[in-house]
Amino acid sequence: MRRFLALTFAACTALSLRTAAAEPTPTLEQGFRAPPPAARPHTYWLWLNGYVHLPTAADELKAMRDAGMGGVLLFEMGARGDPATIPPPGPAFLSPAWVKQLRTTTEQAKALGLQVDMSVISSWDMGGPWIEPKHASMGLYTTETTTTGGAKLDLALPFPTPERAAPLAADGKPAFWTDVAVLALRAPRRLPAHEFVLRLDPNDIHEIPAIALDQGTPNAPADLAATMTPVREFSVAVSTEGARDADFTEILRGTLTAAPGVQRFALPAGTKARYVRLRLLSGHDGSRPRWTLGEFEVFDATGRNLAKAHAADQARDGALMVRSPVPLTYTGWSAVKIQDTNRVGAAGVFASAGRPSFDIADVRDVVDVTAQVDRAGRLKWDAPAGEWTILRYVCMVTGEKLKVPSPASDGYASDHLSVEATRIHMDHVIAQLRAGLGDDLAKSGIKNLYLASYEVVGRVWSPVFAGEFKRRRGYELAPYLPAIFGARIGDEEMTGRFLFDYRKTLGEVVVDAYYRTAREVAHAAGLTIKSEAGGPGPPIHTPPMDALLAHGAVDSVQGEFWPFWPDNDALQVIKEPASAAHIYGKTVVHLEAFTSFQHWAEGPQDLKPSADRVFTEGGNHFVWHTWTHQPPEAGLPGLVYGAGTHLSRSVTWWPKAKLFIDYLARGSFLLQRGLFAADVLYYYGDGGANFVLPRKNPPTLGPGYDYDVTNADALLSRFTVRDGRLTLPEGTSYAVLVLPDRDDIHPPVLAKIEALVAAGATLVGRKPTRASGLEKFPASDARVREIADRLWGDLDGKTRTSRAHGKGRVFSGVPERAVLTTLGVAPDFIASLTLDFAHRHDAEGEIYFVRNKTNAATAETATFRAGDRTPEFFDPVSGEISRAPSFRRTPAGVEVPLTLAPHGSMFVIFRDRSTAAPLVVTDGKAAGLPAPLSLDRDWTIDFGSPLGAPASITLPQVGPWTKNADATLKTFSGTGTYRKTFTLPAGWRAAGRRIDLDLGQLWNIGEVYLNGKSLGVLWTPPFRVDATAALRDGENQLAVEVINTWQNRLIADSRLPTAERRTRTNILVSQRKPWKDLEPIESGLFGPVRLVPSAVIP
Repeated sequence: MRRFLALTFAACTALSLRTAAAEPTPTLEQGFRAPPPAARPHTYWLWLNGYVHLPTAADELKAMRDAGMGGVLLFEMGARGDPATIPPPGPAFLSPAWVKQLRTTTEQAKALGLQVDMSVISSWDMGGPWIEPKHASMGLYTTETTTTGGAKLDLALPFPTPERAAPLAADGKPAFWTDVAVLALRAPRRLPAHEFVLRLDPNDIHEIPAIALDQGTPNAPADLAATMTPVREFSVAVSTEGARDADFTEILRGTLTAAPGVQRFALPAGTKARYVRLRLLSGHDGSRPRWTLGEFEVFDATGRNLAKAHAADQARDGALMVRSPVPLTYTGWSAVKIQDTNRVGAAGVFASAGRPSFDIADVRDVVDVTAQVDRAGRLKWDAPAGEWTILRYVCMVTGEKLKVPSPASDGYASDHLSVEATRIHMDHVIAQLRAGLGDDLAKSGIKNLYLASYEVVGRVWSPVFAGEFKRRRGYELAPYLPAIFGARIGDEEMTGRFLFDYRKTLGEVVVDAYYRTAREVAHAAGLTIKSEAGGPGPPIHTPPMDALLAHGAVDSVQGEFWPFWPDNDALQVIKEPASAAHIYGKTVVHLEAFTSFQHWAEGPQDLKPSADRVFTEGGNHFVWHTWTHQPPEAGLPGLVYGAGTHLSRSVTWWPKAKLFIDYLARGSFLLQRGLFAADVLYYYGDGGANFVLPRKNPPTLGPGYDYDVTNADALLSRFTVRDGRLTLPEGTSYAVLVLPDRDDIHPPVLAKIEALVAAGATLVGRKPTRASGLEKFPASDARVREIADRLWGDLDGKTRTSRAHGKGRVFSGVPERAVLTTLGVAPDFIASLTLDFAHRHDAEGEIYFVRNKTNAATAETATFRAGDRTPEFFDPVSGEISRAPSFRRTPAGVEVPLTLAPHGSMFVIFRDRSTAAPLVVTDGKAAGLPAPLSLDRDWTIDFGSPLGAPASITLPQVGPWTKNADATLKTFSGTGTYRKTFTLPAGWRAAGRRIDLDLGQLWNIGEVYLNGKSLGVLWTPPFRVDATAALRDGENQLAVEVINTWQNRLIADSRLPTAERRTRTNILVSQRKPWKDLEPIESGLFGPVRLVPSAVIP
C-alpha cells in the first residue's frame, strides 16, 4: 500500500507544482517550514479604470513577494464609488498602450518569482468592443397571434419587443435577430393555473400543519408594474408518493389579500406530504396579465420551513422544480423566487410571463409552419379550418454588456453558446498579447488566462442551439418550444423529460462552446485556462450548466467564499471545485478568497475561521480578493473595488500580514499533498443545471466521513474498481457510490454502474424505473428497466435491502452509514461536532487538518483512522512541529488528546516516529508552581500615528482604547502601544519551568516586546507567548503594539467636511450602509493579562 501511495503522490505532485522538474519535491517538513510557490497565496490585482502608475506597481509587486505571496491574478475593473476620488481612465483594455503596461509588470513579476494570471475581460462576462451584435449574448422571445383557418392565410406576425439595451437597426428591430420557429396550435387549451411542484427538504414524508404565502414587494419599473397584479386565489395539494398529477390530493383553496406580509393558513390535521403542489388561480386585477408572489413556505410541527430554496436536479436537493411555469430565463422574476427566502424586487419575487400557458395533449398536435414564414414575418399558409394560435419564436441580441468595465473598454457580452463567438474573443486576446509581449506567450510571464464566474443574464439562447439540440438529443427541438415558456406537452412526466433534455443540452453547449473552446485557443498559444467555471449557483446566479463538467473542461478550477455569510450556501463555492478537482485529477483547488462587502473592517483573526472552513471542504490555494493598485494620489486607505477584503500596503496591519499569509501557505502546502481521503461518492445526475452544495453530511451519512460528488462524465470515463473501491486513475478511491433519490437515470450511466458493481463496487440507492429525457425514448426506458432488474432484482428497500451482483453489492433503503459499517469502513474521524476535519493520504504519512468551529476553547480526545503510525502536531500558526504528548491505539483508531483555542486549528500528521514528547502542565496545577501573576493594572498607551488621537493616555486597568473617556479614541485607526513596567517575583525563573505571557484578548493584531525583545506577532487566539527567555529577575518592561483597521477613522471622517478628513477613498458605504451609520469596532488590548508558569516534565 505504501508503494502505491508513493506512486500516486508523485503523479499528483507533477500535476500541481510549478517548480522545474529538476527541483526536488520538498518533504512534508521542508514544505511546511518553507512553503513552495505553488502553495503561497495569490491575489487579485485590480487595475481600476485600466489606470496604472508603473513605479508604484513595481513597488506593490515587491511588497507582495516580501510578504510571502506567490502571484497575482491581474484583473481590470471599472472604478465605482465617489467620482471625485476614482482614478482617471487608463488605456483601453488590450490596446497597445495597455499591453505595454502589462509587459512591464509581467517582466517585473517574473523577475520576482511571482506567477501572473490574467483575466481576458475588462470585468466580466466574456466580451468587449470587438464583439459584434451577431456574436453577442442572445435570448429567445415569443409572440402569440390568434387567427381563423379554412382559407389561405397571409398574416403579418408580431415581432417580440426588443430588450431596452438591445442595439437596433434602422427598422427598429434588433441589430441581429433570426426566426427560430413558428408553430401553430389548433384551439389550444390553457393550463388552469400557474403551477409549482416542490419536493420537501429533507426528501421524506413530513407532517405539515401549515403553509404561508407572502405577496412580497416587486419594486418593478413603472411600465412593468402596470402589468403586474398580486395573486388572489390559490390552491395547495399534497402527495406522499410521486409528483404526477394523479398523485396529488387538493387540501386547501384560499384567498390572499393584496398587501405584502406573511399570510398563514392551517392545513387539515394530520396532513402529510413528500411533494407539495401550489397553483396560482387568479390575480387581484383581472386586467393585468402578470401575477406576482414573493414567497411560499411549508412548515413542519416545529415551524421549520421545508420548502427552502435549492438548486434543481441535485443529488440531495431540498426543493425540486418539476415543471417551471415561466420561461427558463436564468434571470429576474423566475419561478425559483417563490422559495428563495427573498421577498423584494426581481431577486425575490416571482412574476408570471402572462396568462397560464398551454396544455397540449400531444406533441404531434403542434404544427410547424416555419417554412411558410418569410423574413418580413409574413405567414402564408393554407390553414385547416378552425381557430388557431400562432406562436412565433425569435432569437435576438439582448444588448447585455460587460458588468463593470473600465470606461474605455465596454462592449457586448459574447454569445457563450457559440464556438465562433468564443474564438473571436480569444483570438483577439491572443493577437493583442502577442503583438505586445512577443509570439511565444509561454515565455511572457503569464501562465493562466482567467475566465470569471458565468453571470450572463437574459434568456439564454443562440442561433446554433436548435441544431446542437438535434445533434445531441436526436430529435427536433421546435415542437417542444412551448414547454420552455411554461406549456405542458403530454403530461407532467413528458414535459419534464423534454425540459431535462433542454437543460442538459444547454449545459453541454456552454461547456463546449465557451470553456473547452477557450482552453483550445489558450493551449495553442502556450497558455492554460483557470476559471471559476461552476458558480456561484442558485439563487444568486443560475449558470445553465453541469458545474462539475464545466470545471473539468478547464485546466485550473476555482471557487469562491464570502467569510461573513457562513450560512449562505450560494456564497460558499468550495466543495464543488474540490469535488471537480478530485474526480478530474487536478491537485490544486483555487478559491477566490475573502470576498465581502465589508470595507477595512476585518483583520486576520476575523478571516481565519473561513480559511479553515476552506481547508476542511477541500480548498488548498487562496486567491485573495482583493488587492487594488494604489497610484500615489490614491491617499489612505485608498482606492478599492466595491467588494472584497482589502489587502495592500495601505491596510493598517500590512506590516504584520506575513504571519497570516504564511499560515495560508503552510495549510495549502500540506493539503496539496497526496490524495484526498473520502469514503462516499455521490452521483448528482447529469442534468444541465447541477451544482454542488457546501459540505454538509446528510443524516444518512452522519459525521466522521467525507465525500465527493461526481457527474455522469467522470463516472463514465474515469472510474474503475480496485480492491472493492471505486478508483480514479490518480488513486483516489471511495467505498460506496450513492445515487440521487430519483426514479430516472441516463441509460449509459446505469450501464457503467452495472459494470462497476460487477467488478466489486458497492452501490446505494433506490431502483430507477425510467430514463431521464426523451433521447431514444421509449427504448431508453426499456434499457433502464432491463439493467435495473439485473442490479436490484427483488430489492424493495424494506423487506429486501441488499443483494450481491457480480463481485459487488447493491443496497436499497439502507443509509450509507450503515452500509459503510457493513463493509467494515469505520469513521475516519471521531470527535464532537465542535470539530471538523480534512484528510489526505500521502507517501510520508496520513495528513489530518482539524479545526474548532466555535468561538470557545475546546479540549477533547479525537480518534483518527490512521493505522499504526504515530501522531505529530504541525502547528500552521507558529510553524512549529512537535510530537503528540500522548496517544492511544484502539480498534476504532488512534486516540489523540487535542486542545484548540477559539476557532483554533492544527494539523495532526501520522508518521513512523514513536518517541514520546515532553509533557507540559500549566496554570499552576503541578506541585510547586506559583499561581499566575496578574498584570492588569497601571498601563499607558502611546499612539505613534495620531490621526486625531492624543500622544498617550494612562489606564488604571488594561482594556480597549475605544472605551476611554477621550472621544477621539473611539474613532482612532492605527497602532496603539500598550506599555507596563512590572517586577517578576523572586524564584519564578527556575530550571524546568516555562513562563507564558497570556494577553487574554486583543483586536485586531498585536506584537509583544519584553525588555526590548520581540516575542512575536499575535493575530489569532490564543494570544499567548513563551516569555521565559526574555524575562528578567526584578523589573521588566512590557510593550504590546496593537493595530486595528481603518473602519473607525472612516466613520469619523464621514461626519466631517471633506477638507477636514484624514482619509481618502472612493468607497461611500460598507456592509451596505453609509459610513456614518456604522458603529466603531472595539479596539486594543482587552486583557486579562497575566504571567502563567508551567512545569516541563520530561
